[in-house]
Amino acid sequence: MEDLLNKIEDTIPGEMIISLREVYRELDEKQSRFQKDFPVHCIESCGECCRHYVPILTQAEALVAAYVIIRDEKEDEVLSRLNCGDTESTVCPLYNNEGPYHCSLYEGRSMVCRLFGFSCSEDKNHNLVWRACKWKEDKKEEIDATLLKSKRNDVPVMSEYGERLEECSDIEGESIYCAIPKAIWKLKMILQMTEDTPA
Repeated sequence: MEDLLNKIEDTIPGEMIISLREVYRELDEKQSRFQKDFPVHCIESCGECCRHYVPILTQAEALVAAYVIIRDEKEDEVLSRLNCGDTESTVCPLYNNEGPYHCSLYEGRSMVCRLFGFSCSEDKNHNLVWRACKWKEDKKEEIDATLLKSKRNDVPVMSEYGERLEECSDIEGESIYCAIPKAIWKLKMILQMTEDTPA
């Protein structure tokens, strides 16, 4: 599956995957700088955010997830988790208590999962505001507002990445339970068509 993206790059879903993966790459770099500049970290072996949130995915997010699933040959595992999951639960069906990141699909996780804990929001005056994770027992983590302002270009801002996500996708989001299976089906259909098309 090494050349999976090459096979679909000229399709609309392929373009959506490439665009969003580039946004994710930029976000990862910005978050890396943010974590170097500020004392922000997750509690080791926590996973509380995964136990209290079931993602709603845009089409682009679901396609990136499906791409990672197909590429890594995790289709049976992920679909089994989604099919056996409790749709009324607040626990993400991809939550993995044993994994280092607590996500069965860490590379393909959604935008909100990437932003949580390591990004800022804006107040009504467009000042950056950072809040410590509400599940941390020790809420003493604070970020100096002046330093935050001076580093603005290196700080991930939720609203900015929300806008970037909208640029990559064309439909409203839907539950991870529906979005990922649909995206897997779509990518597999496109792959099947590319294999059936004579060179």
